Formats: sequence, structure tokens, C-alpha cells
Amino acid sequence: MATLLLISPLIVVGFIGFLLAKYNWLSKANVDSLTKFAFNIAIPAFLFQQLANADMSNIDLNIYSAFYLPLLLIYAVAWAINYYFHKDLNHDLPASAVYAFGAGYSNNVIVGMPIAIMVLGEQVLPTIFLVVSLHSALLIGTTSLLAVNIAQFNWRTFLKHTFLNPLLIAIIGGFAINLLAIKLPVVVNNSLLLLGKPAITLALFLLGASLAFYKIRSEMKFIITASIIKLLLLPCLIFLTCYFIFQFSAITTMTLVILSASPTGVNAYLIAKQHNKHQETIAGIVVVTTVMSIVSIPLWIWALSLVLKVN
Repeated sequence: MATLLLISPLIVVGFIGFLLAKYNWLSKANVDSLTKFAFNIAIPAFLFQQLANADMSNIDLNIYSAFYLPLLLIYAVAWAINYYFHKDLNHDLPASAVYAFGAGYSNNVIVGMPIAIMVLGEQVLPTIFLVVSLHSALLIGTTSLLAVNIAQFNWRTFLKHTFLNPLLIAIIGGFAINLLAIKLPVVVNNSLLLLGKPAITLALFLLGASLAFYKIRSEMKFIITASIIKLLLLPCLIFLTCYFIFQFSAITTMTLVILSASPTGVNAYLIAKQHNKHQETIAGIVVVTTVMSIVSIPLWIWALSLVLKVN
């Protein structure tokens, strides 16, 4: 109950965004403009300012192994499910790669980060930044390589889209400032605070609004399968690696599980459109995992708080 009370304001903000878009108080153009501001300015400002001032003394690079080895395993499982069992798109490499992306890509910035911060506090930010810094680059790169002929793969375009990503620039820049022990000037720091202050609320609002434009028309079997993989199997594997193999602290374990239990991010639909495969399926996965996560994430937090004895 306490967990649900903590998360309920986040749910309400997303639901308000959904209602405003659903009943045309906000057009798709309005939502697109707000999204551009959120992802190019507000969220990068928040990430840069927080990371530049974060305590990085206790970072454990084993976090990469604990999070990404299970994620790559899940990616392979989802890829195989589509490649061998899809009725129309079996043995279709691009479709299998896109489906695997949809089953593994977490909405860490919009969902995972706000929930982890609200439940566990800002002490979890360095762990979140480590995960976010590699997440998109690894999964988009893997999907791009598997979805196209390697001879046709445009490395220049891939590197441009990856390393000119405002979120990644903010994270790398924040890390650099932090590691160099550079203190941000008061004016700069306060300006970034003002720009970043609405980031979390705006991100959740836009997540809800974006759901109003997605429809579920078909492929329910594959949508549900991917949703179970994303919200149940992946967090289970990451919990096992964190708790039994790397023996992380309770806070780090809970942070990584919350990130992995986040719903599929909207970027998965953009990847599906780019490769012209599974667009409706991926849109369905985004919607279903987002709706299911309203229940599944509080359940994960409740279960972990019992196992790890975290208040």
C-alpha cells in the first residue's frame, strides 16, 4: 500500500496526459512539440546537473554486467521466438531484431528513473546514469546490425544518431564534470535546475499523452509474450544476477530491477517504423507494458522490499 501511495502521483500525471490527448485538448503536434522540448532540453538539463553534482565514490562497474548480460539473453530469446515461431515473419531477420528490441528496451528515463528516485531517493542517480548511458546505444546498435546487411550498414548515420543524442551528451558531459571535480558556477547550476525541474513530471505526462495515439489491432499473442518477457522474465534474471552473483546492496538491486521492470519505451516504435517491420506489434507492446506496469512495478517493489528487507 505504501508503495502504491508513493507511485500514485506518477500514475495520475500520466493519466492526465492521456485524457488531454485522447479528448483532443492536446493535438499530436502539441505533444510532439512538448516531447521535443522534454528530450532535447529539460531532461538533458536535469541529467547533466544531477550527474555533475552526484556522489560517484561508490559506483560499481559490475552494474553493467549485472544489467546487460540478462538483457542480451532476453533479447536473444525474443529474437528466436519471432524467428522460429511467427506465422508470417519467421526467418525474417529484420522483423526478429525489431521484435527483440521491443521485448527488451526499457523506458528508463521516463518511467524507471522517476519511480526509483521517488521510492529510493536521489542516491540511486549514479546507478541509473550508468545504465542509461549504454542502454540505447547497445540495443539500437545490435538491432541495426541484425536488421540489415552489414555491407549496407551506415556507420556514419548510426554514430551520428547515437553520439549526438542530447541525453547521451548530457550524461557524458555530467560524468566529465564530476570526474574532473569541476564545480558548476552558481548561475549555471541554478539555470539547469530551473530547466530540469519539470523534466520528470513532463516526461510522465508525455508518456500518457503518447499512448492516446497508439492502437492495438492484432498480434495479441506476440504482444502478450513480449510483455511477459519484458515485465516478468527480465526483472527476474536481473534480480538473480544482482542478488546471487554480484551480491549488490539492496538499494542497487532494487534500482536495477525497477529499471528492467519499466515498460517498453516509445523509441521501440520508432525503430519498428525505421525498419518497416512489426509497427503495430511494437505499438501494442508499448501500450500493454505501460498499462501492466502500473500494477507490476509496485508488486516488484513490494516483493523486493520483503526479500531485501528495505523499508
